[in-house]
Amino acid sequence: MPLLAGLLVFALLPTVAMAQQVRLRLVTFATPNTHWHQTATRFKELAESKSGGKIRMTLDHSGATGDWPQVIESVLIGTTDIVLESIGTLDRYTTIAGVESYPYLVKDIEHFKKVYYGPIGKELFKAISDSSGFHIAGAAYRGARHLSTSKLVENADGLKNIKIRVPPLKMYRRTWELLGTSVVPMGVDELFTSLQQKLVDGQENPLEVLIRQKYYEVQKYVVETAHIMGAYTFIFSKARFNSLSEEYRKLLVESAEQATLEATERMVKTEAALKEELIKLGMEFKQVDRSVLQARLAPLPNDFPELATWVKRIQDSAK
Repeated sequence: MPLLAGLLVFALLPTVAMAQQVRLRLVTFATPNTHWHQTATRFKELAESKSGGKIRMTLDHSGATGDWPQVIESVLIGTTDIVLESIGTLDRYTTIAGVESYPYLVKDIEHFKKVYYGPIGKELFKAISDSSGFHIAGAAYRGARHLSTSKLVENADGLKNIKIRVPPLKMYRRTWELLGTSVVPMGVDELFTSLQQKLVDGQENPLEVLIRQKYYEVQKYVVETAHIMGAYTFIFSKARFNSLSEEYRKLLVESAEQATLEATERMVKTEAALKEELIKLGMEFKQVDRSVLQARLAPLPNDFPELATWVKRIQDSAK
């Protein structure tokens, strides 16, 4: 019997070892050799290295698995484990996430770091997790969002002649309605063709997106609105995340935080160079009085009363 028991224990050892292995599917919409593909790759490398190879990830990129609403939904149902996307994309699942895309809320990069790398960020992430099916980790500065157009916009009043694409999210839609534009909610897959065919006049995004998506080929002007200083994050299925051991959860969060912090520093160093590159590619940059834009957005709190506490906390943290 002792021999038999010993053989049974020995036979079980590979099963125990296998149980310690975790395979995760990570998705980014960025193409290879770009800023956000580098960030996703760095996260993958860190998690695998820190776990001694016990965590293994497959990395899908370039939108091969669908657009971001489809992939985020796949995270929720469990066919994807992690996606690198902006926090605000979760506002269809929890209104709290919409605060990330609240215009003129984060003032500058130092304020960004104070919000997302301090107590407010930790509490915000927990509130999003508690009110949705997602767990988020890390926050990377995306670069300021600006308006690009095929029509010249010389001041805030010129926006009334612009038809722009916005992400299919409540905060973006209401922001640009208040600014006076004609708003067309649309997925990114359709955007280049829509700009090319003049179905829309413009779009708004960080400068990195204009280069990555080659919007400079179908857009002439960048209006420097700098209306959002948003954050990319690693979005997990909360059920999948909570099913992992405490050790693995801690390791994944640490890896996400390190990868996104490095991404922030990289973006801070390269944002000015992105502008220079777009100028060389033929785009013209136009300044606009941002105080006029902010004044037009004064009614926004009435549309999102559930965000009032978070907005005030973030605004106060800049003082």
